Amino acid sequence: MYLSEDPKDLVQEYMDMTEANTLSAIERTMVGIYVAKETPGSNSSDVGVILEGVVVLRDLENVALATAVLFGFLYILNMRYPSKYTVFIF
Repeated sequence: MYLSEDPKDLVQEYMDMTEANTLSAIERTMVGIYVAKETPGSNSSDVGVILEGVVVLRDLENVALATAVLFGFLYILNMRYPSKYTVFIF
């Protein structure tokens, strides 16, 4: 999404994967949020933020918090976020 990635890839769910497989998939993500689950019906066991293929924050409570943190990182790090994804908060 950050560099012409598909917007539906912002939040990625990983279920029943080994840690090595999950980390390998995360390394291919430029900007996003991951949710790791043990089983499809279970609550998320780990929610985190990914920047440039690196998990910069993990063990967040939910996806909404991870989204707010992600936009905070983009603002603080002065990363150029594409204007077509601008979010307006009233």
